[in-house]
Amino acid sequence: MGEEFGKSGLYIDDLYSLRVIDPEVANETNWLKNECEQFTETLSSFRRIIDQFANIIEEFASEVDQEKMRAVGVQNMLKTFSKQRESEQQQIQSEIIEKMVELDKLKIEYQYLQRIESEQQEMIDNFYQNQ
Repeated sequence: MGEEFGKSGLYIDDLYSLRVIDPEVANETNWLKNECEQFTETLSSFRRIIDQFANIIEEFASEVDQEKMRAVGVQNMLKTFSKQRESEQQQIQSEIIEKMVELDKLKIEYQYLQRIESEQQEMIDNFYQNQ
């Protein structure tokens, strides 16, 4: 009798209920349904994890950007200090050169004055000797 129903597309399951689908196909369909539900739950869980990961990455990227900006600021400040130091060094070098030129002039003037003093002393000595 089960074969007669099977030929017409009707089946009797283990509980002796009349079915339109073969019980094995129904069992596989239920199994596939359960597997799909588990897969959907797993996929949802995975999606939550991915969202959490994306949030963490965004926070980390924000922190990295802040540190990068701070580093650029520090680097610019160091460049400014370096240029300032170079400017000060050039100014000091200029002052040193000016002082060296002034020293040379004073040395020449001192030698000139020593020679004049020597000549005047010689004249004074000559004057006293002639009197």
